[in-house]
Amino acid sequence: MNTKLALLKRLKVKLLAIVGLAFLALIVPGIWMLLHTTSLADEEMLATRIGNLTARTALALDRHQAYDHPFLARDLMSPLAADRAFLCAEVFKVGHQPVVAIPSSQGCPPGLDGNEIEIPISVEPKWHLRVLFTDAELRAARNFEYTLGLSAIAVAFLAAMIAVVAGFAFLVERPLTRLLTAIRNSSESGELQTANWRGSDEMGQVVHAYNAMVERERQREHTLVNTNEELRRSEADLSDLNRQLEDRVTDRTRELELAKKSAEFANFSKTRFLRAMSHELRTPLNAIIGFSDIMVQGTLGRLENDRYREFSADIRDSGRHLLKIINELLDIARIEAGQDTLEEEIVSVNVLMTECMRLVSPLAKERTIALHTSEIDPELVLDVDATKVKQVLLNLLGNAVKYTPNGSSVHVAVSLRPRHGDPRRGGIEFHIRDTGKGMSPDQIPQAMAAFERLDNEMTASQSGTGLGLPLAQMMIELHGGSLTLESEVGVGTTVSVWLPATRVGYMRSIINDIPPVQKAG
Repeated sequence: MNTKLALLKRLKVKLLAIVGLAFLALIVPGIWMLLHTTSLADEEMLATRIGNLTARTALALDRHQAYDHPFLARDLMSPLAADRAFLCAEVFKVGHQPVVAIPSSQGCPPGLDGNEIEIPISVEPKWHLRVLFTDAELRAARNFEYTLGLSAIAVAFLAAMIAVVAGFAFLVERPLTRLLTAIRNSSESGELQTANWRGSDEMGQVVHAYNAMVERERQREHTLVNTNEELRRSEADLSDLNRQLEDRVTDRTRELELAKKSAEFANFSKTRFLRAMSHELRTPLNAIIGFSDIMVQGTLGRLENDRYREFSADIRDSGRHLLKIINELLDIARIEAGQDTLEEEIVSVNVLMTECMRLVSPLAKERTIALHTSEIDPELVLDVDATKVKQVLLNLLGNAVKYTPNGSSVHVAVSLRPRHGDPRRGGIEFHIRDTGKGMSPDQIPQAMAAFERLDNEMTASQSGTGLGLPLAQMMIELHGGSLTLESEVGVGTTVSVWLPATRVGYMRSIINDIPPVQKAG
């Protein structure tokens, strides 16, 4: 409260000082100039009045030549004596003593304080009229006016100060006090309060703006409280939902773990079964294939019935096909189980491709398909599992020949990627491109999946289990490489096999006892 009063008093003192200084700076000089101008006008009027009166008296003296008749001169000079500002008057000849004086007893004695007017009466002889008058009455009136002006200034100043104090108290202090009270109560209680004041002036607008702000803050606080309550409810709901989700995730995780263990056990059982059954399956198949081949070739004697010989050829071919399927299944099972290893050796790329082309040539010749190969550096060698890489290339070449229409062509290219100083780049690529019907982009993932076959005219006429491409991809990935497939309907298919630079070298490096590749790890 003391701080508030001190603030209000300081504002009031400042306002009084400003108004007082402005009042004194404007009113006092104005009144002083008014009184000074009035005083000058009164002095000029007094001089004019005495001058006119003196001139008329001099004219009357000259007309009656009264300077030679003292009594007549006094009568003519009596109007001068009637003026309240008159002191004395004399008629004299230049260089001589006055002949007539008013008052007659003393005339105009030396040292008399007053204003003097001297007018010539005649030219010849040279008579003059000398009149002295005083402005004492005028000075008295001027002092009275100054006193009255100062009194008026004091009264006006006091009235202005009273008006300022009263106006400040009513127009500023009251609304400001209520506004400060509302602000202080809001601060102390923590609850916003409005100021009880209405007015259309600036202070009223300030209070109104404050009250409007308080109302907006109340509404905002109410909205925030409701929002906070909703958030708390939402948080509680989310906590419940989160607990439910955690329980469901825990249950699902447990189910997935059980399913994973079951799948791993099933996969292990499958692998163990396949490995256990490999001998049981291969032994009778080899016998079937061998005996049927003997029967077809007639090693122990020609079969008399040609139909028996055809049946024997069909049995041999079916046995070989079944043995291939069993081998592919066993290879996939070993790779998936992580039990397959690479038997690495140095092999010439040129020899490897020549052998693959030789093995696939009979099928290509049978279907009148032309095989084209790019030139291969005879010094180029690979450090790979030659059996697996050969199996991959034969699989891809066989697919290209099988799914290419008769009379078309298959192109094989071998190229080296540039390394640009990065050991993770570079390597060798095998490109096998056919001119078959091709595939659409959505059919490529199906072709790369195990046990999946495309449903079209070309695949319907060819036997297969859909294991060739997935097995080839697994074998190449065992070498750290990759297999990609690009195809376009009506144009053909290109299969690209990439092996990293760490598996590529040259024969001269081996001759010089320098390892052709730098093995990782």
